[in-house]
Formats: sequence, structure tokens, C-alpha cells
Amino acid sequence: MSQAALTLEGLRQTIAKQLEIDASEIQNDDNLFMLGLDSVSLMTLVGQWRELGVNVEFQDLVEEPTLADWQDRLKRNPA
Repeated sequence: MSQAALTLEGLRQTIAKQLEIDASEIQNDDNLFMLGLDSVSLMTLVGQWRELGVNVEFQDLVEEPTLADWQDRLKRNPA
């Protein structure tokens, strides 16, 4: 997986695209579910990251649904 995709900005862009909002609307500590993310969208994101080689589980991301926490978890779980 590209390290750029795991930067805060890379994740912000990916999540914004999934939510169909502007990336500037997502702050590092925003609860992504409050911004409109749902379980189906999260499963889509998990699938994309797995295809890129990240070892991540749905439940890992549900627990702390913020951009900053997700970046930390994704960086710690390479394939």
C-alpha cells in the first residue's frame, strides 16, 4: 500500500470521497459516524484498504471512529 494513502490527508480524501463531502469538512478528531459514515460505507473502506494490503478489521475502526485514530490503527496493521 502506498504510504501516502495512510497519511492523514490521504485517509481524509478517501473518506471524503466515500461520504461525498469535501475533504476540508473532516477534522482529525471528528466522529466519522456523525459526519454520515455508516456501517456499509465502513465495510467498503475496509475492503479497499484490505485490497491494498492493510490488515484491518471492521471492529477495529468502529471503536474509535476518528481520522487520527484510524491512521494510527492502519499504520500499525500492515499486511
